[in-house]
Amino acid sequence: MKAKMAIYQVIKTVQIKRALTGEQETFTVVQGTEMFCVRGRQIQSTHIYWVPAGEDVADEENYLAPVDDPDYNLQLDFQIYREKYGVLMPAEVKKIREDYQLSLRQYALILGISYSTLSEIENGLILQSDEQESLFQLSRNRVAFKNLIVAKEAVMSARQFQRIQDKIAQL
Repeated sequence: MKAKMAIYQVIKTVQIKRALTGEQETFTVVQGTEMFCVRGRQIQSTHIYWVPAGEDVADEENYLAPVDDPDYNLQLDFQIYREKYGVLMPAEVKKIREDYQLSLRQYALILGISYSTLSEIENGLILQSDEQESLFQLSRNRVAFKNLIVAKEAVMSARQFQRIQDKIAQL
């Protein structure tokens, strides 16, 4: 839930060429500090918005997501949330998986999540749930992770289980 931005600041004016139409458009880029609720927890973030040329920059109805990076504000919110609440960053999640020399599919199978969800987490597109965060943190401990693999044997083929066991044994 977004709170009204009380103070905005004009940063710059940008011109972009629209890919579909080929037309040149001008925008005023503004920034302002807002309070947001992410997973029921308050965070403060300085967001950037683009306002089409000729529109009132004081009217939030004219604010658009940055045209060159529509997910910019969301990614910033996730980063601030992760830092404030000690949640692993996407690169840290990926490093855990890579340290075990596991593919996305293998690591996801062990954790009990879809590989597409794991990919989105590793690429910073979504914020992991508290349960997923617990599994990632658990994975940092080699003994606990080996125990998790054994516990998941029933949901793996014998071949998958053996491959994963072999990789972990080599570490």
